[in-house]
Amino acid sequence: MDRYLERHYALLLIATIAIIVAIRASYFSTLSNNIFFKNPILDSELYDWWAMKIASGQWLGNDAYFMGPLYPYFLGVVYRVIGHNMLGAAAIQLLIGAVSIMLVFLIAKKIAGNLVAVTSALILAFYGPLTFYDGLLLPEVLGIFANLGWLYLLIRQGTDFRLRGFFLAGILLGFSVLGRATALFFVIAIGIWLLWILRVRLTRALVYLGALLLGILLIIAPVAVRNYAASGDLVFITSNGGLNFYLGNNENATGFYDTRTAKELRPVGGDVESDWTGKYQAELDTGRQLKPSEVSDYWFSKGAAFVREHPARFLSLTLRKCLLFWNGFEVAQVEDYNLSKEMYPSPFLLISFGIVGPLGLVGMILTARRSSEFGLLQLVVVFYMLSISLFFITGRYRIHVVPVLSIFSAFTLWWLAEQITRKSFMKVLLTLLMLLGALILTGKPLLSGLGVAASKQAWHAQLGLKLLGEPGQLDNAIRELQLAARIDPSNAALFDNLGLAYAKKNMLNEAVKEFEQAIAIDSASVSALYNLALTKQKFGDYEAASRLYQKALRLQPYFPKAHFNLALCLERQGNLAQAAEHLQIVLTLTPRDAGAHTLLGIVLSEKGDLEGAIRELQAALDIDPDFAAAKTTLAKVLGARSRR
Repeated sequence: MDRYLERHYALLLIATIAIIVAIRASYFSTLSNNIFFKNPILDSELYDWWAMKIASGQWLGNDAYFMGPLYPYFLGVVYRVIGHNMLGAAAIQLLIGAVSIMLVFLIAKKIAGNLVAVTSALILAFYGPLTFYDGLLLPEVLGIFANLGWLYLLIRQGTDFRLRGFFLAGILLGFSVLGRATALFFVIAIGIWLLWILRVRLTRALVYLGALLLGILLIIAPVAVRNYAASGDLVFITSNGGLNFYLGNNENATGFYDTRTAKELRPVGGDVESDWTGKYQAELDTGRQLKPSEVSDYWFSKGAAFVREHPARFLSLTLRKCLLFWNGFEVAQVEDYNLSKEMYPSPFLLISFGIVGPLGLVGMILTARRSSEFGLLQLVVVFYMLSISLFFITGRYRIHVVPVLSIFSAFTLWWLAEQITRKSFMKVLLTLLMLLGALILTGKPLLSGLGVAASKQAWHAQLGLKLLGEPGQLDNAIRELQLAARIDPSNAALFDNLGLAYAKKNMLNEAVKEFEQAIAIDSASVSALYNLALTKQKFGDYEAASRLYQKALRLQPYFPKAHFNLALCLERQGNLAQAAEHLQIVLTLTPRDAGAHTLLGIVLSEKGDLEGAIRELQAALDIDPDFAAAKTTLAKVLGARSRR
């Protein structure tokens, strides 16, 4: 069979590409009506916002990177070329994902032949989560492409290594690191592959690793320089490592991403101005301003303290993460593939990790004695699992290793077929027993034993949150959030989001009831306090709104929007001095806030400080020359000064 496919290689390649492109084109045709794509939230929303800033010319930014810069700059360039067109960006990403599948084809062909190559490519073509994540505004598509790129460059050399190959692989690995810094773990895997598996002489291996590291450094060095120039702080790539380590390693950690387990963090919904980086909380605890690297060190030290004080709990938690890594359940971080599959069933996207995981695990065992061909792929899987187990497990993070596991899955299928042909039934039986064990490891019973379940409450909650941003769908959003709240009446966030839905419908009395219920459940819910204050403000109850804003700010002192709205309420009550103080805080946190400059100008003019008012209003217009409120107020203040 393999010889037949080799003789018809061109036809095989064309047919494989055609199937991949056809399935992805079919999926793309559904995106315009897909609420998971149309209404980006949290990470996707932040990447979209960041890319728009880059596309508008704000290339460098003004602080060290907190999240990996690879994807937002890619998306920013796309927006610069085609405009703010999310569908266009998704089309490009789906094509990049198709190229990634063909890289898997080429890697598999090199080490295992045509049968495994075409089967692994077809597994990925029909693999639902891969297509799902490739079509969202998320960095996974680029990380997968970069990792498969350097893998192919190294494997295609066989044992005839060239420094150029390692250098180019280093460049691609460097790009992967810019997407997710944990990709640096692969350097260790490559070193073990050279020294232990291929038995390359130490001096020669160090030369190859030097070329690899040079390529990586060529990519990440400009980012480190840019971070230092922007923040005065030495941050090599991103400053989120410490916080992510703490989120995955604390007394309440569950093994997957959940900010609710870290009680110190109080982000407000998806607000990019709230404390998602943990900076303000760290500064509040230490009593001083911190650089980005110091913020990361602060959170890392808290996670390290947990490891040091509870070593048994840490080991148990790490084992739990490894088990979650291999389980067939797609653990959601933000976007839930399980819910998407229910809402938008596809006749093509039929394969999941529940299939690839067991087959891939057995394939790794079957190829254990063929380490010269499969050793690097085995090490990639192991080191990637360890790298994310240090933090937390999500289906979105695990997707990076699925292309490699598809090769092992395809190998298992054809190995079984070969043993059946040879009538080696004992080998077939032993392999099936291994497969049964892998199915138990990756199946739902183990998942239930870990206390994890596909929560209908989570589905209703996420669907409700998505529908909040969908025109004409507020009633459906309310229905979904109500269903979620009935299932989990102790979840304050559900009532908070339900209040937001009512507020959007201008049903303010109902909104107040829901926000108050959220606060009754969690009196420290900054989001519910803030939203209730906004609603009271709309009623004109500035005194009650002021009290609520002050409560929110005691919990999260560095929340610009709360300071701004509190200043507005204080101004309406005639408390001009305190209003000015809060506006100064806003401008310390967000210096280029034209609205804050304008309101401060109004407050100063009411206090009789016309020169100060003119200064603030002109500052607002320097930031936004078309800001109507600043123009109107400045004309009035200039007129008042001329009449003096």
